[in-house]
Amino acid sequence: MLLRVFLLLTVCLTLASAGCSQFPLMKDAFSQSFASMKPDSGGYDDGTDEVDGWVSEAGVEARGDRPIEVDNDPFRALMSPKAKSIERNLGIQ
Repeated sequence: MLLRVFLLLTVCLTLASAGCSQFPLMKDAFSQSFASMKPDSGGYDDGTDEVDGWVSEAGVEARGDRPIEVDNDPFRALMSPKAKSIERNLGIQ
């Protein structure tokens, strides 16, 4: 009887210490491993977020009298705002 109580207590302590108590440590290690894979710009700004007025004017002039092209791309919602701006400038709606 004493042996069964001892084994049951040992099993309960083993399960309690191996399960959820280790989760925060694993979560931190996992998030740190992915954080190390992210590129660091080091403060570099390439100027792609800036919009120049001449860009839209050049698009209108280059298109000429061609009609606006309609694109039925299902992945268009995943495009960045900069890519959408470029396509609008090229005459793709």
